[in-house]
Amino acid sequence: MSSDLEELRRELDIVDVVSRFVPLERVGSNYRANCPFHPDRTPSFFVSPSKGIFKCFGCGVGGDAIKFYALYENLSYLEAARELARLYGKRFNLAGVKEEEKVRVALERVSDFYRESLLKNEEALEYLKARGVDGHTVKRFSVGYAPDSRKLAEFLKREGLLEEYLKTRNLVSLGSGNYRDLFLKRVVLPVRTPSGRTAGFSGRRLREDGSPKYVNSPESPYFKKSSLLFGLSETKDYAKEEGYALLVEGVFDVLKLFSAGVRNAAAPLGTALTEQQARVLAAYVKKVYLLFDGDEAGRKAVRRAVPLLLSAGLEVFVVRLPEGHDPDSFVTEYGVKALKGLISSAEELFSSLINGGRDSLEERIKLFREYLSYLPDDAKRIALAAEFQQKAKVPLETLLTPPKRRQASSSLPFKYKVLLKGLLSFRPKVRPEELELPKEVRELCYKALDGEEHELPEEVLEFNSPNLERMFYKVLEQLKKREFVREVEQ
Repeated sequence: MSSDLEELRRELDIVDVVSRFVPLERVGSNYRANCPFHPDRTPSFFVSPSKGIFKCFGCGVGGDAIKFYALYENLSYLEAARELARLYGKRFNLAGVKEEEKVRVALERVSDFYRESLLKNEEALEYLKARGVDGHTVKRFSVGYAPDSRKLAEFLKREGLLEEYLKTRNLVSLGSGNYRDLFLKRVVLPVRTPSGRTAGFSGRRLREDGSPKYVNSPESPYFKKSSLLFGLSETKDYAKEEGYALLVEGVFDVLKLFSAGVRNAAAPLGTALTEQQARVLAAYVKKVYLLFDGDEAGRKAVRRAVPLLLSAGLEVFVVRLPEGHDPDSFVTEYGVKALKGLISSAEELFSSLINGGRDSLEERIKLFREYLSYLPDDAKRIALAAEFQQKAKVPLETLLTPPKRRQASSSLPFKYKVLLKGLLSFRPKVRPEELELPKEVRELCYKALDGEEHELPEEVLEFNSPNLERMFYKVLEQLKKREFVREVEQ
């Protein structure tokens, strides 16, 4: 029986493969050398036998043993796999590679294509420089640029991966041999799983041209936005070392902070934090600092994120930015030292509610009861309530009684569950009064947009679908009032 691609990767000794072509010097548990892929006066090319990967911190190229061989010998990834299997006496049948694995390879190769294209585009490079993203960060995150749909299609044809990549819906066939890249003329950021495999992309426009500011890969079996956090693959080791992760709202916040030396941040992909993302974070750290925008929308985002993080067993700290600032703008205006000062002075969520602050006692009790109800540890709940009781002389029973969460009197129709979960998850600019809705559903829409998760029926909170985003916008279009649509068209 032939090995599959994953098994072949595991069986190949990356040190042995690389050392056939490049003299390696041992440095601790890793190896280093001058990079064979760019002029390299000082060793910036490293090989990690424990992880089975190579990485050049000079030109940004990296990957597994098969990718190294493909680049060195100018082969497609799958051709390189077949050649290495032959060289090392491994049984490997190219025709037997699973479809899903070929799609994963296609995603990695497209990431390489974008990364190499960035180096040839002055406008994109200048844009990154103007945003405060340094060269090291560009390489670490494999930032790229999508130059031309035709060139991408030709590249994929040469790699023998065009049909597989079309399944991601990142590239759309227009017929007659023409294609359209979803990220055309955008700076492209690979979105990776925590283990480092490319799952999809996020593209940022360069100019104010009326198109969406960001475009993300569509939901598919290969890209599930609700379970991915941008930057976690690149920053999780720093987060472990620091003992906490910073959660920010935007992907460029992650890049700007990394460039400034704050290297433990991650971000959802333009949507509210999800239960799955909170659980992913909890696998790497015990503490999360919320560094959201210093406006009303940012404060609502905090209210939405806290219950999910607490339910995942994480300690939560809220870093308060000045009104009108996000992490990117704050670092630009005040510097990274000031930001680190805000982070170090942030108080643990329950301590801040117990000790007082900007909120009234009534508001603190309300938030305390709500957040306390999400803690999975009964003993910790009682201890925190007792501490608050001592400080504020509030009856213990009051503090331990969870707030009533609104329940639907009857099951909501499917389209309304899609609508409400979409409003909660994607935070679009929607006015519920412009939709054809029953009064009670419209009220729930306002709750969802305000991030008042505890006010929504459980059936909405528990509802999920890999196609949620597509279904949501379809339902939204169907529910627009006819008179409002006519007014817009005029």
